Amino acid sequence: MIGLHPRLGQFLALTFKIVSMSHFLEQAGLFDKVIRLDAEEQADPFLVFDRFFNDYRLHEWRHNLWTMSEVCLTTDNPQFASAEERANLLLRYQDLEKLLEAAFLALQQYNAETTSRNTPSQ
Repeated sequence: MIGLHPRLGQFLALTFKIVSMSHFLEQAGLFDKVIRLDAEEQADPFLVFDRFFNDYRLHEWRHNLWTMSEVCLTTDNPQFASAEERANLLLRYQDLEKLLEAAFLALQQYNAETTSRNTPSQ
């Protein structure tokens, strides 16, 4: 921001550092639940695992994750200078988010089934 200093009559350049908390932390109640999976995927989270690993091989994901980390930690990676390449990284992020949600649901379902099997019927 550039402004005229009232006493000095000089223009001063002021920079403001915007400090923002992650919207995931600011709205934990909203983001602490499944939001990306559709009804079919929520009913059977293993569909997401199946689709995920049919679309990507494990070595490709290792490469994608490394690339995402590298891009985030470095600033001059010309491979990701185009908006399209960065959009592809965001799409992969969303796929990973769906995978996390499916794993979250699968674990919840597994735990519920395990608990019901171990609870004596009356």
